[in-house]
Amino acid sequence: MHYMTRLYLVPVGKDWIDHFESTVSTPIHLPEDHPIPELEDFSEVRIWGTTKSKRKRRFFEAMESGDLLLFYNEGEFFATGRVSQTFENPEAGNWLWNSASSRFIYTVTDFQRISIPRAELNRILGYSDNYIPQGFMQVSEQAINRLLQQYTSVEEAFQDFRNSTVDPPTAGDQMPHSAPDVEEEDQEVREHTEIQWYLIQLGLKHNYDVYVAKNDRNLVYEGQRLGEECVDSLHLTGFSDAAMRIIEYVDVIWLDGDYIVKLFEVESTTNVYSGILRMTDFVVKVPNLAVDMYIAAPLADMEKVRREMDRPTFRHVLARAEHCSLQYLSFEEIREKNQTVERAGALQTVF
Repeated sequence: MHYMTRLYLVPVGKDWIDHFESTVSTPIHLPEDHPIPELEDFSEVRIWGTTKSKRKRRFFEAMESGDLLLFYNEGEFFATGRVSQTFENPEAGNWLWNSASSRFIYTVTDFQRISIPRAELNRILGYSDNYIPQGFMQVSEQAINRLLQQYTSVEEAFQDFRNSTVDPPTAGDQMPHSAPDVEEEDQEVREHTEIQWYLIQLGLKHNYDVYVAKNDRNLVYEGQRLGEECVDSLHLTGFSDAAMRIIEYVDVIWLDGDYIVKLFEVESTTNVYSGILRMTDFVVKVPNLAVDMYIAAPLADMEKVRREMDRPTFRHVLARAEHCSLQYLSFEEIREKNQTVERAGALQTVF
């Protein structure tokens, strides 16, 4: 995926719910003589769109394959999906829904029914309690930042939303260009947990107190719970509630009493943006803190991570935090250090 997965809210009004059921909930069969050249390679597809306006065009043109969709109707978000391809074609809207104004078209993959009350998502995104989505929209950067105070990434939040299912997926949900392979996602989860485990063990063996992200402490690696020997909570003085909400979800923290020594964010997928954002958000909240921060990722992703870390926005924040550092750390180095410590004991300098 691209550096930061986008999230779109898609209200489906009562006048359109039947169309949604016939072209998204149920894949539409495309006859050979259909008038949509962009879909000439498809025999069936889930497809949706939105009407023309300057605001919607801006959101639509930012869409990329893999972006996340949350569909809303009558008080709840009732379905999820991902963008597959996008195109502008008024004839498609006219043929599909008798609505030529619905010209911003996108195909939908990885469709799944869910049930999330509007108020719950409003809370997560920092919207007012009574906020109601009024039109197709991309979730703002500010709302994404709020979401990332609770989740490691937008993708993690999306997977959590999808746990609120109302019916199991059917065979018809397997569409062309669907979501990443389940085995690939499982491998990424296993690797993420493995690296967290090594960082925890390295911290403990060097006499640090160790904290693991509150949403990860019950994960298990080789029969051991990640949080087994870790501190249950953070007791830090002088930190605002906003700062505490951020670091509670940092993957691993090494502590010397109530002093933070090192922060680690583990990025096992190609989406490295969220970990860097969490670190820089924390620096903004606690500007005078001296702490070493690390983004851990596979060696193959080193250049990608360094490019992200070198973004002007992040460099500007870190330049003002004179006593902090943000560094890249490879999974391979973490594994090697763990093997060295297992063999020879504690090191004078770990990282």
